[in-house]
Amino acid sequence: MEAATAAATAVIEIQPTESGHQVQLQTVDAITLPKVRNLNSVLFPVHYSGAFYRSLLLPGQFAQLAFYNKLCVGTIACRKQPLGFAEAPVSAATNYHAPEPKYHEVYMMTLGVLAPYRRLGIGRLLLRNAIEFASKDPTVRRVILHVQIDNDDALRFYHKSGFTTMRLVQRYYKNIEPPHAYLLEYRIR
Repeated sequence: MEAATAAATAVIEIQPTESGHQVQLQTVDAITLPKVRNLNSVLFPVHYSGAFYRSLLLPGQFAQLAFYNKLCVGTIACRKQPLGFAEAPVSAATNYHAPEPKYHEVYMMTLGVLAPYRRLGIGRLLLRNAIEFASKDPTVRRVILHVQIDNDDALRFYHKSGFTTMRLVQRYYKNIEPPHAYLLEYRIR
């Protein structure tokens, strides 16, 4: 019964990319969560925990899958968090007794498209939808993400999409080389 309910609530829509390709977008639910896990294992050098995947189903999250010719080829996952959370020291970020913040940011945890389907506009479509999601909430001021310093393709993609580099974060990644990342920002308001 739970699976039937999840399937009934999944939002599926077909959207064209800027280059005219038809892409089916689906919100991530309990049924499609394994597809996200499979894509992430191929796309990213980071191993994500079970808690990460379960968190995608919580309120305030934005997670979508992209299908091209009925094949799952891309994914995005974002979370709403207090403004400045990504820049705060761990002790401040985990202060559970702090009052509800007035402003928020949307942190893009992952965005990836399988290599043969890049340059079709699928990643840009997923990104555009995440920015639209963030823009609908008047408390959200920006979309932010970390990009590994040697990922030139990703840096070009985000800069071309209107993101700016805020700063270098030393030793951001724990188990991959190089461990440093740039913190990027897209200002909404």
